[in-house]
Amino acid sequence: MITTIYQYLNADNKLCQLLNHNQYEDSLKIFFGRPSTNNKKQLNEKGSFIDYPYLVYNIVPFSQNEVTNDNRLQITVVTDNELKLNDINNRLIELLDFKKNVTDRPSNRIADQVILNSQLMTGGSFFYHKNEQVFEQIKYFLVKMKG
Repeated sequence: MITTIYQYLNADNKLCQLLNHNQYEDSLKIFFGRPSTNNKKQLNEKGSFIDYPYLVYNIVPFSQNEVTNDNRLQITVVTDNELKLNDINNRLIELLDFKKNVTDRPSNRIADQVILNSQLMTGGSFFYHKNEQVFEQIKYFLVKMKG
């Protein structure tokens, strides 16, 4: 489930370009969990310094039955540019709100899992961190998977 979401987000070229994300280099910008701090520098789970923008996701099961899994997906976008924040959030909604008619989504079949449905639950919260001078927005999606 965690890997499925990463692979789905990572498969979208538009999102990767907005984030300057490259999974084959040190410029990872999509990761699971929460960044930790070390001497006032934020680090991802591999210990690399995170420059802006980046996104962090967390997925929690709502319910599980034999056919599908309902999950709450939380995505936090952090950037030092408000316009970039809007662009990234718009692309996330295009990718993860299947009610939107978008033709350039990646395949919803990832390895042995299929994302059956996904929809925006709430727009979440919006913060401006004055000390770091960064913007943060959290969005919640309901994601139904099979497999």
